[in-house]
Amino acid sequence: MVEVPYQDLVDAGGLEAVLRAACPDCEIDMRDARGAFGGFAATMSRRDRAVYVMPRRGERLFRVRHMLRGTYLSRLSTVELAEVTGSAASWLGGATARELVAAWPFADFVDVADAFESGDRTEFMWQVYRAYKVSGLGEFIEAAMREPRLRRMYPFTSMFWMSFRPTADEYRVPGPWVRSAGDGRVTVVGDRRVDPDVIYVAAEAVRVCLAEMDRLGVPSPEEFRAGKRPSR
Repeated sequence: MVEVPYQDLVDAGGLEAVLRAACPDCEIDMRDARGAFGGFAATMSRRDRAVYVMPRRGERLFRVRHMLRGTYLSRLSTVELAEVTGSAASWLGGATARELVAAWPFADFVDVADAFESGDRTEFMWQVYRAYKVSGLGEFIEAAMREPRLRRMYPFTSMFWMSFRPTADEYRVPGPWVRSAGDGRVTVVGDRRVDPDVIYVAAEAVRVCLAEMDRLGVPSPEEFRAGKRPSR
């Protein structure tokens, strides 16, 4: 007999039935999802909040994302169905991020939520990348956030590379570009078309980024607002 990793979900009538029982007055949108057990993922919504749930196929693991006013604040996972339904019901019922994590410790996105509520788009992106450990850059991101000059820049990623802009709305980016080399180390280049030949630990990479920003003439946010533009 083949063991079903989501037997509790099956016994309860499936994903939609379980979520509807957890939040009877919520809207539930079921959509096809590749890689999902049963072929579907669900988005539960109530007023300006939503929760996305996808049970992964081939293993027992629920992917869960919490949304506020159209913006995802979390990217979480759990094997416990009770955590999925409980955290969803709490969030959709109006719980704050702090109240949510107090009740459901796996659902910790307090720093991301605080940054979102502050309206600081730069800080929000730093907290998102820190929480998601994007593109294998977790150690570099932690080091970069401790450097005031980088922390004021708007971080973004493109094709597994991370770089920095003076503001969220400035799109001319001369570099530098940072990419994971594995094991917490990274490469730093001024031009992504050139293959990197030096690998750095996180703290060294931050120093190299600052030197490259000087070389490339990347303005600080304050300089950009005063009219300075990248020199390259």
